[in-house]
Amino acid sequence: MNSQNEKNFFDPKTIIAVLLVGVLFFGWQKYLEYKYPDFYKNKDTQTQSGTTAGGAAAVATPAPETAGTATPPAQIATTSTSGTTLPETRVALQSGQMKFDVSSKGMGIRSLTLSNYNDREHKPIQLGISDQAGLFEIGLVGQNAPLDFQIEKVSETNVKGVARSGSMTVEHDLQFHPETSSWTSNVTVRGAAAGFSGLTVLLPEHKRTGLYSSFLMPSMEHQEFVVKHQGNIEHVNASSESEDVTKSFSQVSLVAISSQYFTSALIDQSTVIPEVNVFAPKQGELRAVLAYKPAGGDQINLSWKTYSGPKSMEGLQSVDPMLADVLNLGFFASIGKILLSVLKWFYGFVGNWGVSIILLTVLVRLLVLPFNIASYKSMKKMQKIQPMLQSIRERYKEDPAAMNRETMALMREQKVNPLGGCLPMLLQMPVFFALYQVLGQSIELYQAPFILWIHDLSVK
Repeated sequence: MNSQNEKNFFDPKTIIAVLLVGVLFFGWQKYLEYKYPDFYKNKDTQTQSGTTAGGAAAVATPAPETAGTATPPAQIATTSTSGTTLPETRVALQSGQMKFDVSSKGMGIRSLTLSNYNDREHKPIQLGISDQAGLFEIGLVGQNAPLDFQIEKVSETNVKGVARSGSMTVEHDLQFHPETSSWTSNVTVRGAAAGFSGLTVLLPEHKRTGLYSSFLMPSMEHQEFVVKHQGNIEHVNASSESEDVTKSFSQVSLVAISSQYFTSALIDQSTVIPEVNVFAPKQGELRAVLAYKPAGGDQINLSWKTYSGPKSMEGLQSVDPMLADVLNLGFFASIGKILLSVLKWFYGFVGNWGVSIILLTVLVRLLVLPFNIASYKSMKKMQKIQPMLQSIRERYKEDPAAMNRETMALMREQKVNPLGGCLPMLLQMPVFFALYQVLGQSIELYQAPFILWIHDLSVK
């Protein structure tokens, strides 16, 4: 057979076949969504109805038992550690970017609202949402209730509180930094008894459920825990609806609950290194619990930084360089950071993120053009020697060893590399993977308009 009649992968019929398969696949997906809407639609309503039986809004989630770590409370009670019910008081603070309340229950952050971002339903973004607890709420290891603080608003950016448990006193100085949407906490424990097990800090968040996704159409509303422990960054998927996710970490310096574009995070700055237990139930609230377990002493000093807001590279780094680790740019993060900087540089000139993406894409294509040319030349050489290769196959079809020997000799003679066609393509893949992560994780594209009907570059 003449090899000129052999078809390569890029002939028109193959391309048409691939396109037809793609059309059939997406058509079948849409048909299934139409035929079984209850399976694919958002299940938030079902989740709420299942967790509010008897008119209660609390989510009764079993607490995971993990040796050596704090157990996330199933339900945060509104009582003091002595059992006396105390009324909650709140202090309201706000800046140009957010507003929130500081609760006397653990001095947690409640009703946190970002003023300059809206969700898909055009409502202000809220973070640290919980029916039971406050964001960065302080409690005692082994207790289900937060500490009850007597709080005082010292200034527009400073709230101080004092909590008492038996002979022990816990003082919390909470300083708000409006320019970075962050807080600094300095906690002093005095008179800790021999049975004092330590303090906990809680990061809660509502779990989004019913998020349909497939291999080719992944969900862009996923949630995850980000933990930096022993110098390593680990991302734990918190969106699973098939199983409870529980994981424990020691020697933690950073913990965060993140969605695609927003995060709530804590950076430890204490001499006492905390442990962390993260818990994501199939249905319920996400929980990350830090446990500070000091060795003891008449006075214990703890401190940490906290942040809640958009995952902007510059904004995260302005709080703390370590905080930028919550921005997941994938395995090729170093390339992704360069591409993100170039994307912002283009935006500084054109003032439109859509045009900036086009310019960045053109630039990337120009950078990988030499690889494409090398791959094309290699494929043309392979196509040229196909008749000779076919002849060798016919002559030595009974002797595979001789066939391989003659084939390699022919390729050396014609200066053809069998990997020359695919190797340049493989060398380009890190750039394209990094570009995909940048376009999918950049808060700058969130609800950014382009042209005509395209009002949000962050949606599909």
